[in-house]
Amino acid sequence: MKILVGECKQEVSSFNPVLSRYTDFDISWGRDILDFHRGLNTEMCGALEVFAERADVTVAPTYSARAHTSGGTLARPDYERIRDEFLAAVRSVWQGAAPPVDGIYLSLHGAMAAEGEDDPEGELLAGVRTIVGERVPLVVSLDLHGVLTPRMVSHADAIVAYHTYPHVDFATTGARAARLLLRILAGEARPVTAVVPIPALVRGNELITATGLFGQIIRRAQAIEASPGGLSAGMFIGNPFTDVADLRSNSFVVTDDDPARAEREAVALASEFWQVRERLQAPLVPLAEAVRIAQAATGTVILTDAADATSSGASGDSNLIVRGLLEAGYGGRVLAPIVDPAAVQDALAAGV
Repeated sequence: MKILVGECKQEVSSFNPVLSRYTDFDISWGRDILDFHRGLNTEMCGALEVFAERADVTVAPTYSARAHTSGGTLARPDYERIRDEFLAAVRSVWQGAAPPVDGIYLSLHGAMAAEGEDDPEGELLAGVRTIVGERVPLVVSLDLHGVLTPRMVSHADAIVAYHTYPHVDFATTGARAARLLLRILAGEARPVTAVVPIPALVRGNELITATGLFGQIIRRAQAIEASPGGLSAGMFIGNPFTDVADLRSNSFVVTDDDPARAEREAVALASEFWQVRERLQAPLVPLAEAVRIAQAATGTVILTDAADATSSGASGDSNLIVRGLLEAGYGGRVLAPIVDPAAVQDALAAGV
């Protein structure tokens, strides 16, 4: 069997005024993709290790675009370049494959966004289907912070998502996707998917899967996935800073040719999530109160502006916390990373 693999991953904050560019990505082509991922805790590595266990499987690598970090919306020309290179690589392998490609594994994120295209992953999947047709099995892995869209679901035979937050199961997610694809190719599974959209956006410590309420829901999804006839299950909670039309939470279940069970289990996951939604929040402290606490404290105090977190794609240039401390007459020391290129240049010109 020949399995085509490809990758495109970035998480976007729509509120970052600085657009992401092509140069914000590491690009790999062909067999360089295999060399890059070897030994890493990545979805692609996990999938490749599963394929390597099979003497009858050959991997056909195409294209990989990996963002250096979360960032602003991807500029239209840069997105179109990545999209066109991705699809051109798929087309080249597909047309030149001998023997033909039997299956496809794609590692995507789910919370990309570009100027003029809210659903890049959906467009990439649709483009792949235009090339290979509808009969080739295609399994895609996604971040649970992805924004799951109907277009993504319609063009994938099955979806697989992370089960941990903070994320530590990158490789095992890829391995799960690869094993599912091999089962489909062997005729052992006929996947059907049910998705339940949930009008909620959640944050906070209860989402930590090892300790929080969200983890209980994920463990129910894992039990479904591990059960006879269960193929994949999980939750998408979206990225609240990727402000696109389909942003919400979703439960999903993939079963082996049992649409009624898929729908029933997906509704059960969504219902359990809905019952605790109001507890899946981060308690926020007004800045004035936070400064008062800092002034009264004797040790180190950490003040976090989550909406300006660069790890979620924000620009990291807010000075509101520093300003609040100054206005309150705070006299202690402050370490405050702020993205400010103009200030950096002024500091360099002034010298030490």
